[in-house]
Amino acid sequence: GPAMNALRDRPETEPVWAVVALKSPEHAKSRLAGWLNPAQRRRLLFTLAERSIRALHATPGIGAVHVVSASSEVAEFASALGARPLLQDAEGGTASAFAFALEQLRPQCPPKLLMLAGDLPLVGASALQSLCDAARHAQVVIVPDRHRLGTNALLCSPPAIVTPSFGRDSFDRHRLAARSAKLQTRILQMDALTLDLDLPEDFDELRRLSAASFESLMAVLRTSERTTVHHEQDAAAAAI
Repeated sequence: GPAMNALRDRPETEPVWAVVALKSPEHAKSRLAGWLNPAQRRRLLFTLAERSIRALHATPGIGAVHVVSASSEVAEFASALGARPLLQDAEGGTASAFAFALEQLRPQCPPKLLMLAGDLPLVGASALQSLCDAARHAQVVIVPDRHRLGTNALLCSPPAIVTPSFGRDSFDRHRLAARSAKLQTRILQMDALTLDLDLPEDFDELRRLSAASFESLMAVLRTSERTTVHHEQDAAAAAI
């Protein structure tokens, strides 16, 4: 409405640049290997990645959208969805992917940078806008995973104010780094951003929070059940 537009158009509200870190398809979701076959894990990667990229594009407070990956296939996929790819030489984990992105974007001086996980099944524009709004009153906004161990989103103003340290126990590492630097920090928790899909029990939590989201995702994965290795690429293409 008009009030929201007035808020959005305030001159001091600088756009937030976004980066999504995505693994190569062959390395994605290895902790689900006993539960999903390679074609399903591949399809899961691309389905969730597309959801994140589309949600970022739909968020008024987000400016440029980037995807960092060591996979040229993922880079092409991101470009097709209107994201700017940042291609790494080698796979090195999420923290190093975001460090690489920071280095690549530094010459362009983005005022604020959102580093976002690419495996959030409930991510949407309203949750991402809440994140952008929180950054208007804080230098660092941290979104933990649902166990408050990992980090699903880190928004920094300016971008390099906290060193990205994703992975297990990164929520505490990010929080302590911000505190020791005496930075204004907000912790944001909402189901749309705290649920990621790493383990089979995360799918149970998805079903509990949103039966419709769970069913639509499972329908996508079921079509991969009998997919052979030769048809993996076709399956991924059909999913996006």
